[in-house]
Amino acid sequence: THGGISKKNAHPHRVGNVVLAHNGIVENYDELKHSVGNTHEFSSDTDSEVIAVLLHKAYTKTKSPDQAIRDVAKQITGRFAIVVMFDGIPGFFAARRGSPIIIGKAKEATYVASDIPAFLEYTQTVNYIDDNEMVYVTPSNTRVTNLITGRKVQKRDITVSWEPEEIEKGSWPHFMIKEIFDQKETILEAIHHNNKTIQSFVKKLETAKGIYLIACGTAHKVAMVAEYLFADIAHIKINVVPAAEMPSFEKFVHKNTALLAISQSGETADVLEILERGKKRGARILSITNVPSSSIARLSDAHFPINAGAEKAVASTKAATSQMALLLVCAYTASKKHTSIKTLTDIGRGVIWNTTSAINDMLNPRYAKHIEKIAKKISRHQNLFIIGRGTLYPIALEAAIKIQEVSYIHAQGFAAGELKHGPIALIEKGTPCVVLGDDPETIANAIELQSRGGFIIGIAPTQARVVDLWIRVPDCNSAQAIATVIPIQLLSYYLARARKLDPDMPRNLAKSVTVK
Repeated sequence: THGGISKKNAHPHRVGNVVLAHNGIVENYDELKHSVGNTHEFSSDTDSEVIAVLLHKAYTKTKSPDQAIRDVAKQITGRFAIVVMFDGIPGFFAARRGSPIIIGKAKEATYVASDIPAFLEYTQTVNYIDDNEMVYVTPSNTRVTNLITGRKVQKRDITVSWEPEEIEKGSWPHFMIKEIFDQKETILEAIHHNNKTIQSFVKKLETAKGIYLIACGTAHKVAMVAEYLFADIAHIKINVVPAAEMPSFEKFVHKNTALLAISQSGETADVLEILERGKKRGARILSITNVPSSSIARLSDAHFPINAGAEKAVASTKAATSQMALLLVCAYTASKKHTSIKTLTDIGRGVIWNTTSAINDMLNPRYAKHIEKIAKKISRHQNLFIIGRGTLYPIALEAAIKIQEVSYIHAQGFAAGELKHGPIALIEKGTPCVVLGDDPETIANAIELQSRGGFIIGIAPTQARVVDLWIRVPDCNSAQAIATVIPIQLLSYYLARARKLDPDMPRNLAKSVTVK
């Protein structure tokens, strides 16, 4: 919501007989605030308080909580999820448009949240509240109605597959390190789909006249890796666009276009808006998420769950590698190098099986300790640069995101071949430079960095002479991006620890970005 982090801006907001908590952005809040005039003296800087003021006015007039919420919802431009209590009315109301609301149903209680892990330790039974719906929860009943018409809506109880143990750290000090080590199992779980399902999904891509991969943040870097995989393996051109930048390209979206969304939560606001508009244009909507019943999944014509289990740390780790694994199998399935589609899909599976086996050998306490020592050595530096080539270029960008997120170090990723076109001017004596890969051209770039004073940390199957410190990764051929991102995740985690920061809860960030 709008407003800085302060006590006066903290939720819930009370206005008269109304108490409200809000997730979202009221885009026309300034206009609504002026419409209130001098009838209310605002005590916060949030757009949320405007909703509370309007609800108080509407409820005073109508004496009906349902009608008051419906009336105010019509006035709001933007995305919102609200929870409202009215003095003298038992229970609470919740309503949504754009931002998610999920109801958790247990024998002794009912929960409302924007994400399942919030109540997973209490219940695995959920109701998904759809756009323009409102729920009224009392100790004895849960009633869902349409926010526009007021008509009753029947909801189906859904049992989520995540286990409560998945949101517990166990013996791990943080969720982030637990989820990094979870990748020994989760990468294989991602491709646990039958061949026909994969082939049907891929056919919807192959037969499209134009393919766009839409994502944000880490998922966008995964999409960039997929762009290389489909080009190199399947000889298919895919357009990768960050969701926030897609409006410039929507003129090219039509009934034969495929929009493939990648999202951990399946609730990413920017992505949802693009998909909603694309669906109106008749585009095919496909998605890969970690939540099978998320808003993005339910909007899609075809959806793949990555089966990674609950991911609690804000910085995405196991979801990213699971997404890459599934996309790699899809790229092999779309390849025309072999006649049998079944064989193609199984070749992709084989690459992931071999990669997972190699990662299992790599991920051990001694390996993590080695990376922890490197992190301590460079943790006081305020600048860090990463270079990569091919599929390792987006991994360099992802490495920068991870390091920024959890350690607050200024990190930047570059295409290795772009060094002499500007970035090399940033290198000073002792600057940590992470070099991804050991191909001759990338090593030549590393030599250029070292000659300008760079301190070279190599992440590759072999140790080149130019490397000052080496982090070994297995040689995984077309899945090299998956293997290479894992030591980057560990380095980010241990940089945060060395700087005495909480890697699970970085400042200013949220796990699910449900507003633009």
